[in-house]
Amino acid sequence: MSAKRICIEKDQQISDDGDKDQKVVINSLDYDSLAQIIMFLPIPERIEMEKVCVKWKEACQLAWYDITKYKCKSSIGRSYDNRLLTQSYLEKILLRCGNYLMELSLSKVFSSSIMPFIGDHCKNLTTLECKLDDNSLIDCFVQAFTQLNKLKCIKITVDHNWWNDTINLSTIIDSLPLEINEIHLFTQPMSNRNYNISMSFKKFKNLQKLTIHNFCLAIINFQEIADITTLVHLSIGLYDIHKNLPLFNKLVNLEYIDLAMGIDYYAYSLSTKVLETIFCSCINLKHFNIPWGVYDLARIPLEKWMNFQNLEYLGISCTMMPDLANTIVKYCMNLKHLRINSYNIMDTALEKLTELKNLECLRLLGDYSLGEESIIAISNNCKQLKRLEIAECIIVEPVSSPPALDELSKLQYLEHLHLCMPSNLEDSTIIAIANNCKNLKSLDVRGCTGLTETDSFLIKLKGLKELNCSECDELTNAGIIQFIKNNPDLEKITLFGIDNLTSDLVIAADQATKNRTNGIILDLKMD
Repeated sequence: MSAKRICIEKDQQISDDGDKDQKVVINSLDYDSLAQIIMFLPIPERIEMEKVCVKWKEACQLAWYDITKYKCKSSIGRSYDNRLLTQSYLEKILLRCGNYLMELSLSKVFSSSIMPFIGDHCKNLTTLECKLDDNSLIDCFVQAFTQLNKLKCIKITVDHNWWNDTINLSTIIDSLPLEINEIHLFTQPMSNRNYNISMSFKKFKNLQKLTIHNFCLAIINFQEIADITTLVHLSIGLYDIHKNLPLFNKLVNLEYIDLAMGIDYYAYSLSTKVLETIFCSCINLKHFNIPWGVYDLARIPLEKWMNFQNLEYLGISCTMMPDLANTIVKYCMNLKHLRINSYNIMDTALEKLTELKNLECLRLLGDYSLGEESIIAISNNCKQLKRLEIAECIIVEPVSSPPALDELSKLQYLEHLHLCMPSNLEDSTIIAIANNCKNLKSLDVRGCTGLTETDSFLIKLKGLKELNCSECDELTNAGIIQFIKNNPDLEKITLFGIDNLTSDLVIAADQATKNRTNGIILDLKMD
């Protein structure tokens, strides 16, 4: 609703079936009542209401105390104007509601230079998500954090292009309040960056969650972490310099261990001995995710697996053998999420793992092959699946007709499906999934050259937010545009390596999304 759409009536009497009582008009309301009405509007409209008149402008100042959380998106969120959210507009918002905010998440478009402004106007923040994009702006963080003494959770993404400089986060960490509960630090892995950093955590006596992705901590810092017995959540990378460090001996309260960092790397310091320590000490684990390493899970005594009965997430990178699958099914029956990165034919093991009836997410990664019986077992047994990833997989001969992959359409709760199968995936599978999996939100079929009538299956897909059809050669401009029109909530579409597509697609996509009323801006990626 805009200011232009509001009609203010003054001194007007309205009769209804003989009722002569004077009706209360909106301008006769007191400031608090008027503010209550304005609070029904989204944030951009509240700012617009200030333009109506002096009284409304004053009432608007009282209409912000209900905004305690704000997550920045690409647009300002107006239903009739998809304007991009700029730093100046964000400052306008924070001037009004910053004092009431408890949680703030900044998007990537904002420079680190905004941090002092946040420190000045958002002093009640308990959770902040931001990025560091310039080494010279570290003082901006220090200036902000010294004022944010109520902060309990900080998430910082280091997003920069200074290739040869050491990343200095110690000054920022030192400026955080002593009572902080969560520290999460992220950056992208780059081979020519100096990963080695040093920062002290020993002053944080109430630290419960710690994430450090793609930074290599100094040994002394690892030793400090090993003494933070309050930790319940640890997500960190293990590097060569961390060999033989007793990291998990004292961390008996851990419920969440993730050593994979979301990337495929080999942790030479992750030995069977380290895993045995985790199995023995961390008996409250619900989430356990590890990369490739020198460990051998088969050497873990079976009685140690008893401690993993509460496990809900298991991510492992190893040769998946039937004995290991039997152990997982026997001792980890509460698993909801299972990730396996393997390079062997694992049909027998996989069929056993489908006995995990509570599975909601199954991710099969690596260069491996599956028989049709494995696909059928997944389709028949894993009825609760919401996410299924079968990447870089080849279905071994013989291939039935209709294809066994069509059976995946039985998984009616699926929301995310990732099928990277260069030769096995056919049109019938996607059409069956489009017809039966009505909750599907994201689909990844990149590199599936077996798809021939791609426009046909695209038109059947409804309700998607993400689609990756890169290298699906039969796609056309017309099919993509119709798909975009059919999916008004689509946020991201990736179309690399498709010769049929032209620059006209970008113009047509802009036209197709121009009249969206949900504030969603489409991210289209193509060559």
